[in-house]
Amino acid sequence: MKKTISILSCLLLLAGAISCGGGKNVKESSSDFSLDQKPDSTPATRDRAKGVAAIFDNDKALARDRALNDARNKLVEKVLGSTITGESVMENYELIKHLVQARSYGLVKKEKIIDEHADADLYTIEIEGTVEQAVVEDAIEDALNRYGKPKFMVLIRETFERKMNPPGFTETEILMQERMGEAGFEFVDMQTVQDLMKRQYGRMSMALNGQVTEDVRELLLNDNGAEVLIIGTAQTKDQSEVLRAYTAQMKSKSAIVRLKAIDVYSGRILATTSKDAPGVHIQSDTASKRAIEAVLKKILGGRDEATGKNIPGPFMEEIIRQFVKSATHRQISVYITGLDYNGLKKFRNEVEHRVRGVQQVLEKGRVGRAARIEVIFAGTTGEFIDELKAKADRLGFDFQIPESFPNRITLQAKVIDAKSISK
Repeated sequence: MKKTISILSCLLLLAGAISCGGGKNVKESSSDFSLDQKPDSTPATRDRAKGVAAIFDNDKALARDRALNDARNKLVEKVLGSTITGESVMENYELIKHLVQARSYGLVKKEKIIDEHADADLYTIEIEGTVEQAVVEDAIEDALNRYGKPKFMVLIRETFERKMNPPGFTETEILMQERMGEAGFEFVDMQTVQDLMKRQYGRMSMALNGQVTEDVRELLLNDNGAEVLIIGTAQTKDQSEVLRAYTAQMKSKSAIVRLKAIDVYSGRILATTSKDAPGVHIQSDTASKRAIEAVLKKILGGRDEATGKNIPGPFMEEIIRQFVKSATHRQISVYITGLDYNGLKKFRNEVEHRVRGVQQVLEKGRVGRAARIEVIFAGTTGEFIDELKAKADRLGFDFQIPESFPNRITLQAKVIDAKSISK
């Protein structure tokens, strides 16, 4: 995915700026990477930056962590802004801002605290540190592995040699999975798709029409792990008359493929495309198959003969780019029991302000001591659960999570003694 990495590199460079600040009162620190880890890498750049954060609920330790992260973000942005230029940075500035808060990669090395102080409302830190290109490249690769290879389900209505083929085992689906599988993408098994078309025809028909409702999402994502749904049509037509002046033996076919990719988590359209191409062979069905292959090469990309590496086409590039963006704003449904009104309010406030990666917490309704909330999170549901469990005592709650799925969890909570909450 060399081309994908080159396109996404500028987008993901800032994603690693956030680091897991531990709140320790030290004047010098370093991350897991070593500056001499890659002696042949490009020269590192050293500079200074200042970060600030609001002090919430008199928690200066948390404010310090956030101010330090803010300083690291600004330092990476400052260094890269002075060393990297290009249209992709400007075109994708909004995406860069989303990715800044995604994950921690430790891009600032040999970090020193130059100054830090707190007033009534703000904590301020100035740091000096080094940003190394080789470590940035490692962060990009890790981010692509984390977000850039979702699991797919493909549903294509196909007209092949005048025969209508229903989704589940069409020539187009087989060819797509072969080509994308070579690039390392995973799919819901074709036999599973065929069974679902028989047993869950209503919900699968809605999916085929791009209607990702809650029950469709439950089937595709929670039951089968499909994170991206690709739907569309494929048609082949005969155009052998164009060859009759040269030969009566060869068959010429044309194919047109129309595709739409949908993020199953949110129902958002990630990418659309429509391409056509010809195919020639002595056998009609083989000519049609070659025409579809030619179209898919335009759409999905293929193997570079010179390097042997798979180079994604524009459709796949856009899916990856948009899915990475969506992954930093993942919507997770939390069904929570055991808290009264005040307890639920406290839970929302604590999670929104203290759990790393949480961007927003929205209440969607409650009945008695049961409620449903939506958490907007930069990462996966598993990562959110890990963060929640790790900070349970500091948040002032005891948690039990009997069920978890890719886009929702069931949580049993109770408030613990306020004295055990970290100040």
